[in-house]
Amino acid sequence: MGRVYLLEICNKEGIPDVFGIEIKKSIRETGIPEIESVLTSDLYHFEGDLSSEDITKIAEDVLLDGVIQEYFLGDENIKRRGLEYPVVIDVFYKKGVTDAVADTVSIAIKDAGIKKDVKVSTGKRYYLKGQFNREELEKICDKVLANRLVQEYSINILEEKNG
Repeated sequence: MGRVYLLEICNKEGIPDVFGIEIKKSIRETGIPEIESVLTSDLYHFEGDLSSEDITKIAEDVLLDGVIQEYFLGDENIKRRGLEYPVVIDVFYKKGVTDAVADTVSIAIKDAGIKKDVKVSTGKRYYLKGQFNREELEKICDKVLANRLVQEYSINILEEKNG
């Protein structure tokens, strides 16, 4: 169908991540106290006949609140945050599940003047800092981050931690 882009939008440095703070509390409530910090981002997966200029326009004119947010393409932000946040978890809707935000973004893209056929899906990215083992990460995903009925997740451990 064309090129594939992953766009990540997160708060700028110094802007509190209120959603991340709430996720951290929820993780602690599952009995995993070793969680130190959580940062969150919104993910947008685009597939279509888009140019890099189209993606920039979508990011800056449709999705981004430029005062408090910044955006990254692909894994740029993972490379930036990876040393401090060694666990990255992405959560997306399963294929066939209605993604209302993606539907809205598709309409907004056309309203912004990009009249190309674009397939959009949305998700969340969670950066975790702390000491946990694989079993605890699975528990975090199942109990806090994802609804397994409609979502799927991937765990990316950038730096192996003992635990």
